[in-house]
Amino acid sequence: MLKTENLTVGYNDYVVVENANLEIKEGEILCIIGPNGVGKSTLLKTIATYLKPKTGLVYLNAEKIHELKPKELAKEMAVVLTDRVNPGNMTGFDIIAIGRHPYTDLFGRLSDEDKLIVTNAAISVNAEHLLLKNFFEMSDGEKQKIMIARSIAQEPNVLILDEPTSFLDAKHKIELTLLLRKLATEKNLAIIVTLHDIELGLRIADKMALIKDHKIIAYGYPENIMDKKTVNSLYDLNNANYSSLIGYFELKNEFNDKKNGNKKVFVNCGGGTGSGVLRYLVKNGYDITVGILQKNDIDYAVAESMELDIICEEAFCKISNEKLKEAFKELDSADVFINTNYPVGDMNILNLNLLEQAQKLGKLIITYDGNIQCLKDI
Repeated sequence: MLKTENLTVGYNDYVVVENANLEIKEGEILCIIGPNGVGKSTLLKTIATYLKPKTGLVYLNAEKIHELKPKELAKEMAVVLTDRVNPGNMTGFDIIAIGRHPYTDLFGRLSDEDKLIVTNAAISVNAEHLLLKNFFEMSDGEKQKIMIARSIAQEPNVLILDEPTSFLDAKHKIELTLLLRKLATEKNLAIIVTLHDIELGLRIADKMALIKDHKIIAYGYPENIMDKKTVNSLYDLNNANYSSLIGYFELKNEFNDKKNGNKKVFVNCGGGTGSGVLRYLVKNGYDITVGILQKNDIDYAVAESMELDIICEEAFCKISNEKLKEAFKELDSADVFINTNYPVGDMNILNLNLLEQAQKLGKLIITYDGNIQCLKDI
């Protein structure tokens, strides 16, 4: 187990993060999140003993980590930083083999067991095909796999990674985060990682620590602490909202009447059929009303995050005649009616009246067919 106790970190007289109290056990992933420059890397480097604490302590299995000898620590903890390495003509095998240094003799010779551990480390990150490839010829994703394999070859109990997805494309980001979850589970590693991507962090983290203004403003299960108010405050968001239901951000609707001729659009959707439509309309600055939605509908979650005008019923309640009248009133002043061909059942069957009303009023009616190109006619 790794634990920090009132840990304050920084440089010279400058405090970066103060009074950090964190704890992580084997098999868990702790994800540290925060804006650029708040001290995530400084905190991580202090935990990894690259920096000395200003005050406070870090414990590893009840021992003060900064008092451990380097060779002892190397058998317990492995670190992967964002710094790009330039190892010349070393192969993937050569790089991973560096992880065996704490276990080799004075001359650094690898035993047959060491070589097997190196190979198995590569296999564990799906990088066996990179063992004979020169490191400088590898893609960023391949290099990251090799660096993690090197850490695994150390046979640590704790793995620390600083922004491991920084230089990776979407595919390799997902592969890497899934790999970390696999390593925590199958190798029983305690993993501490800093990430920029909240969405990926939510998917893999057992615990999260949010850093802002030199302190940890929230710490615990991500499902408990990652709410709209906290995350919006973390990033000082003005033009977007975080949604805990979606696990990411939605742009706020900033209606721009000059761009689209003061057009008002009524979107009749549900069951997730309207999310793409709403994002398109928000990006293009339309005046938008959405309805009629139940509050447990995913389209409601998206629209609410965008701060749109929503005509809604409580969750699991049938659409009432009162809400239908309210929708008719809004539809009367709309220029465009968009229907998304959403699923219809007993709960939302009154919504069908909206299409009939739009036809009676002579509104421009667009049926969304899954291709956003059809909205170009607005």
